[in-house]
Amino acid sequence: VLAVTVALAPSAALAKEFKYAGPPAFTVTYPGFYTQDSENPNKVLYRTKQEGTIPIMEINCRDFPVPGMTLATVAKEYAKLIEKSQQTTVTIASEKPFTTKDGTPAVEAVMSFLYQGFLTLQSSVVLTIKDGKMVYVVIHQNPGAPLWDAPKSLTFKK
Repeated sequence: VLAVTVALAPSAALAKEFKYAGPPAFTVTYPGFYTQDSENPNKVLYRTKQEGTIPIMEINCRDFPVPGMTLATVAKEYAKLIEKSQQTTVTIASEKPFTTKDGTPAVEAVMSFLYQGFLTLQSSVVLTIKDGKMVYVVIHQNPGAPLWDAPKSLTFKK
């Protein structure tokens, strides 16, 4: 029985892929043990949880008509979205340039905020502006080492 359990365990971790037809068209690869969440309070394209709890991954592509929004300001604009949805203050701990696998300039940022007034969450997010839209992949998790695998897998179709 133990041999069967060990043999089956790796299959649970196989990667899944989220595909968005666009525009802009993109894919995100994420762990196979993340399952789609029936709740979607932030009205994103796709939201998962790991075994019914955190980390939570959100993938979104939204019109974002903020005059003058650039890669230099996109993380701050995303932080404002969290502040509005959670009625809290977001702290941006780090923010730096990032290039997606297909060569698209983006930003990777680590943020923290108080979720529902009592639980500190850390968010690892890759954001970019493409075809006039804000595209982001974020992992909300307990504070600790940022989880980058899914956000950094963001790849636009050429």
